[in-house]
Amino acid sequence: MKEMFKPSTDEREGMIVVGILLLYVLVVSFVVFLYFLGRITLIVAAGVIVAVSLMYIPRFMIISKLRNKDKIKISDDAIFINGMELKFSDIKDFRVHEKKPVVVFVFNNNLIVYQEADFRILMKDGEVGFSAIGSEKIKLLTEFLDNIKE
Repeated sequence: MKEMFKPSTDEREGMIVVGILLLYVLVVSFVVFLYFLGRITLIVAAGVIVAVSLMYIPRFMIISKLRNKDKIKISDDAIFINGMELKFSDIKDFRVHEKKPVVVFVFNNNLIVYQEADFRILMKDGEVGFSAIGSEKIKLLTEFLDNIKE
């Protein structure tokens, strides 16, 4: 019975952007609606809109991170990060710093979730860092790099 009411998670980038923008537009349009009804003054409406906009800066940063994310591709003998080739034989060690998942929006019993992790790969000739977005991608990259390291 518990499985029936357990929410599922969704990490599609489009849903994350829609969730952030939709909730922001709903709150701001409600404040504008109250202003047009005459329930609040222009100064209060402007103050609330500015306060909500300031509170939403971290959410808007998520949209910025989604637009500027690192491109990661894996071939037979190397990993390509933003076009830079990292050969498997050159990888000595790696570290992963996973950030806590952020629930962006709840829609139709789906949690719209954003998760990010920073990867640091120690190579023979230096260290390379990149970030990955999405819990499934983070888990697969971690398992893949564990297998390569062994």
